[in-house]
Amino acid sequence: MEKNLISLEDLTLDIGTQLVKLARNSIKRKLGLTASELTLDPVLEKKGMAFVTLEKNDTFRSLRGCIGYVQAVSSLKDVVERAAEAAAFSDPRFPPLSRDEIDDIIVEVTVLTSPKEIIGDRESLPSQIEIGVDGLIVEKGILYSGLLLPQVPVEYNWDQETFLAETCIKASLEPDCWLDTQVKVKKFSGRIFKEVNPNGAVYEVNLNNIIKS
Repeated sequence: MEKNLISLEDLTLDIGTQLVKLARNSIKRKLGLTASELTLDPVLEKKGMAFVTLEKNDTFRSLRGCIGYVQAVSSLKDVVERAAEAAAFSDPRFPPLSRDEIDDIIVEVTVLTSPKEIIGDRESLPSQIEIGVDGLIVEKGILYSGLLLPQVPVEYNWDQETFLAETCIKASLEPDCWLDTQVKVKKFSGRIFKEVNPNGAVYEVNLNNIIKS
C-alpha cells in the first residue's frame, strides 16, 4: 500500500463523523450558509478515495445525488469536500441542491479501498464477489465505465450475478458484458458513515446486519 494512503483501519466513528460533517459544511459554504465549527484529525490529510451520497429525508430515502473519486489524487479531506459539492450541484441526474433542501438531506460518506481487478475464468467471477463487502467497477476501453457501491446490492437484495449485470448497465453496456474478456471487472470495499437524520448523529452502516435482518 502507498505509504500516504489512508486505510480503512485508520478510520473510527469519530473520524467518520468528521467526514460527514465536512461534506455537509462544504455544501453549506457553496450555498452561502454558515458552516459548523469542525476540528479534523490529521489522518484526513492522507490521500484517499471516497463517495458522497445525498438522500432525501422522505419515506423511501430517495437518492438526491451521488458522486465520488476512485483515485487517490488528493487528501481524503479534499476528496470528500469535492465529492460533496459535486453530489449536491453537479450530478447530471438531478438539479442543483437549493438552500431550501439542505436541512432535509441526509449525508453519507463511503471511504473506499483501491479497486483491484478480479482475475480468473469469466464464469467464476460471481463466486469472487461478496455481497455486503464488495463494490464493483466495470470498464471497457476508455469510453465505458460504471461503478456501484457495496451498499447498493444490499439495498436491492441482489445476488452476485445481478450485481454484475447492474454494474454493466451502469457502464452503458449489455448486462452480460462481464463475460467478455475485453471487459475489466474490479472490486473494492469501503466503510460507510451516515447521518441518522439531517444534521443528526452519525453512525457506521453495517451491511451485514442489513443482510441478516
